[in-house]
Amino acid sequence: MGHKDEKKEKDEKKEKKEKKEKKEKKAEEEAAPTPAAEPAPAAAAEEAEEAEPEVKSEPKRKHVGNVFALFNQSQIQEFKEAFTMIDQNRDGIIDADDLAAIYQQIGREADPKVLKEMLKECPDKLNFTHFLTLFGEKLHGTDSETALRDAFSMFDEEKKGKLHEEYFKELLTNVGDQFSAAEIKQLWKELPIEGGMLDHQKLVRIMKRGNDDE
Repeated sequence: MGHKDEKKEKDEKKEKKEKKEKKEKKAEEEAAPTPAAEPAPAAAAEEAEEAEPEVKSEPKRKHVGNVFALFNQSQIQEFKEAFTMIDQNRDGIIDADDLAAIYQQIGREADPKVLKEMLKECPDKLNFTHFLTLFGEKLHGTDSETALRDAFSMFDEEKKGKLHEEYFKELLTNVGDQFSAAEIKQLWKELPIEGGMLDHQKLVRIMKRGNDDE
């Protein structure tokens, strides 16, 4: 009996010891901080994208301002003077009323059809930027001789390359930088006028190439 009791006592002590060790181990595990689970690669990438500030691409702007690069400062100033000359009511917009006013200045009746034809390629409100763009699109890649031809053509209703002598004189004395009588007299000595008609195409050639170049 004594032997059995001794064995039983040893088993109980061993069992208590094992229970104690398990309990201590469990307590240690509970006390230790639990390591955070590493995010999955895909999830980590998504978090990184969210963390980065979103860079919004700027909307494409129309290159309206680029038209100024087609001309030098002197040319832009000339276009500005021409625009101001046409903009009779000084509202910053060229319309049919402005063109009609120019005709009235030189004592001519403005045909609405002619005015409409002159403005048909223009936007509803032709401001200076649009005005310059219109010329830029037409003249880009061409020389200033073409620009002069186009300028004269605005007043050549019959599109024959000629203007009536008196009509041209009225333009010079009533529109834009007005010529004096003395200036016109001097100018008339150089103009290619035949039968009361000014050959403005020939005049442009003389202006750009000299009198000997036909």
